[in-house]
Amino acid sequence: MVPRRGLRIDITPRELPFGLIGGSGAVLSLLYDTHPAVVLPLAFLVSIRVVIRLI
Repeated sequence: MVPRRGLRIDITPRELPFGLIGGSGAVLSLLYDTHPAVVLPLAFLVSIRVVIRLI
């Protein structure tokens, strides 16, 4: 993804610890009997905050 001129994309981590989010992703994968590679990207998206602004 290439941002256009005048568009600012900020990615910052949330206040929650990454271990807690990763652990909860692993528990979800065990609970619903899925592969961890399916659940962990979703856990990563939960652990970051994306802000898109026009400058």
